[in-house]
Amino acid sequence: MRYIGNKTRLLPFILRTLEKEKVEVGSVHDAFAGTASVSRALKAEGWRVCSSDLLMSSYVFQRAYVVADTAHPSIRDMADELAKVAPVRSFISRHFSPAGGSASEGRMYFTPENAGRIDASRETLECWRSAGRLGDDDYYLLLAAIIEGADRVANTAGVYASYMKRWQPNARRPFDIDPELPVAGRAPAQAYLMDAAEAAREVGEVDLLYIDPPYNSRQYVAYYHIPEILARGWSNGSPAIRGKVGLLAGEEGRSQWSHGRRVQKLFAGLLADSGAKWALISFNSEGHLKPEALQLLLGRASADGKVSHFTQRYRRYRADSDREGRRYHADIAIEHLYLVRLR
Repeated sequence: MRYIGNKTRLLPFILRTLEKEKVEVGSVHDAFAGTASVSRALKAEGWRVCSSDLLMSSYVFQRAYVVADTAHPSIRDMADELAKVAPVRSFISRHFSPAGGSASEGRMYFTPENAGRIDASRETLECWRSAGRLGDDDYYLLLAAIIEGADRVANTAGVYASYMKRWQPNARRPFDIDPELPVAGRAPAQAYLMDAAEAAREVGEVDLLYIDPPYNSRQYVAYYHIPEILARGWSNGSPAIRGKVGLLAGEEGRSQWSHGRRVQKLFAGLLADSGAKWALISFNSEGHLKPEALQLLLGRASADGKVSHFTQRYRRYRADSDREGRRYHADIAIEHLYLVRLR
């Protein structure tokens, strides 16, 4: 899935750093899991993974790509069946496609045909779960595939804070569902739908705490509100939405880490609450904290006062182009990795 801050391209850098610094494979808490790319990579390397995030969409990815070790032998047939269910005009159609008429206020996130199929597959999956047709692992594998399939045909530039005013080629393609088959881990994984510090207290002692927090004032629940709506579903009542693009109303899913003045205190609190031996921190050059300030904070938390610092340049994610009122500082960003021994 297209996701700001996704670490897929930086995974070799992260894994190489752990190996170089001789941090042995053990247990890890991925405190800001996002699309679970780092958790998945660590699981593949043999780590026992605990992951957490505030967003339900992230929890779905964690359950599908990290917790699940096996899938039903017929899961691809189930996915095909879901994709072929007759379209219905339900929540996504009414609010995020032109099929909704005045209710959608002309929101062109999905073509009417794709919106109807997304609605049908999401509601059918929920019915299957209620009827006991599939277990939790298969439910989350298929739900993750629905969210990923919807993202492939979303008429956006990569985030859902706005939609394109003309149909893009990808938006005209038919919605499909292609579940990723899980890979068994060496040890059972766990996923937590909660704040990072709260999850750290719940997880307890681990060998490594991986921290990849929001870098700036961007709220992911706003940039990815439609994947979040698909993750939550609407079988127990329609989500409350607001505004021109149909953002989720309320404070659920909003992170305190997106407020610059609070980040330093939150960092210190998370490091104190964690029972980890080591902490590995990913931080972007565009983040709230300057590298010098973060290194000072980590030095205070370090058991021996040492902070290992590594950097790698990469091409930053751009959801749109430069225009009047918005100018990106650079196409290249610097990823900072800090490694400290906590206890």
